[in-house]
Amino acid sequence: MKVLFVAPWIPASFRPRSLVLLDMLAAEHDIRFLGLVHDEREARLAEQLPVQHRVLVPNTRVGSLLRSARAACTGVSLQTGYASPKALTDALRRELDEFQPDVVHLNVFRTVHLVEACGRTPVVVDLDEFRSEYYEQLASHGSNFAWRALGRVEAPRMRAREDKLLSMGVPLMLSAPTPPGQERPNTFLVRSPCDFSVQRQAGPIGRTVLFVGRLSYEANVSGLMWFVRECWDGIRKLVPDARLRIVGSDPPKAVQASVGNGIELYPNVPAVEPHYSDAAVAIAPIFRGTGVQLKLIQAMSAGVPSVTTSTVADRAGVVDGVHVRVADDRAGWITAVSELLSSPETAERLAVNGRGWVVEHHSSAAVRRQMRAAYASLSPEAQLDAGSDR
Repeated sequence: MKVLFVAPWIPASFRPRSLVLLDMLAAEHDIRFLGLVHDEREARLAEQLPVQHRVLVPNTRVGSLLRSARAACTGVSLQTGYASPKALTDALRRELDEFQPDVVHLNVFRTVHLVEACGRTPVVVDLDEFRSEYYEQLASHGSNFAWRALGRVEAPRMRAREDKLLSMGVPLMLSAPTPPGQERPNTFLVRSPCDFSVQRQAGPIGRTVLFVGRLSYEANVSGLMWFVRECWDGIRKLVPDARLRIVGSDPPKAVQASVGNGIELYPNVPAVEPHYSDAAVAIAPIFRGTGVQLKLIQAMSAGVPSVTTSTVADRAGVVDGVHVRVADDRAGWITAVSELLSSPETAERLAVNGRGWVVEHHSSAAVRRQMRAAYASLSPEAQLDAGSDR
């Protein structure tokens, strides 16, 4: 099958869902890649993609910001404005004429303005999540006025476009199960693949608490800084040799300033996997957000016992005390993290259960079956081969 994979960025290790799904498709099908790049660094990154044919469209930061500003005045989502240079649509049409793909695979909300330009070619959108839900949360609970204002602008615009896609019958791939009673038509659960080769080391392990996440993402920074301010001193009183290791890209000044008192920062690392090998506990203190937090899935896959919020646990489908520990307030977080640092038996039980859950739901074999179900809703020519899982 011929697939044109379109993304508003270059899939990479710090965008693991995009990269792994592209790799999964490229292993079995004829794939062409069309994507946006900001600079030469991103263009070089594109050379590592698992495809032979790639078309890169420049998307300068100045131009993307100007389009976002224009979108603010037209009622279009700022996200799609940011990633909608005319050259991208022109390149898409050239690829449709030349390649004649069986399906166009659009990656995340920023590409949904291209649906109509695909014409009669079947389209599937890896929406990942209904992004409007996050901006609705931001509008009411953002960490400052600017974030709340952005949420109030973006949420209804995104919701309108998402509803339009549903009315058009475009298949939408979502990374998290839909809560009961909130099901929507033509949506398909396709979880983010996670097959970590790195496992937590056997035997005695230091009391390292690990946070992994993109530190340009407001919800990550807000949750992490809450944990540092409200919980870390309490954990250190109970476990004096505990250390917090923060691993993430583009840390803001607030995160940089938190270093000390047992807190270490590893910014912009080439790979996050090695940091799981000697972690005693992983944390995902995220109170806002939609979809499944991949940081939680990665930690569980690596066999690291994890603590997260009910918001994250409920969306993933994991159970408190079985797969993870769940906490939503200061006292609960201090207790959960401290107990896992001090009780190897409890930590090991959660680690084994958590890894088993990830294999069942997030392994490549499981996700390949999920993706085939989404493609099965398209025309026969655009359906993925239902061959053996590799």
